[in-house]
Amino acid sequence: MTKNTYDQGRLNLPFVGICTFGKYPYIEDWDKIKADIAVLGAPFDAGSQFRSGARMGPRGIREASTLFSFGHGGAYDHEDDITYLPADTTRIVDI
Repeated sequence: MTKNTYDQGRLNLPFVGICTFGKYPYIEDWDKIKADIAVLGAPFDAGSQFRSGARMGPRGIREASTLFSFGHGGAYDHEDDITYLPADTTRIVDI
């Protein structure tokens, strides 16, 4: 019988804890980043003269990405029957 990736511990659900990209770990010290993929939210709010808008973009993307963070095994695509970004081989962090 194959081992289920949900046996690794508690799920990091979208509505719990700090809002990071995909609920991946947050790294404060950039010198200690040991990851395959690092996500940096960089707002740019100079496109509009009269009202703000883009400054909340990184937060919105982080909040939306938490909806796809159920489980520990990466992102499963049922059409291709493959798991993309598997947690055992790919390390992703939010900086």
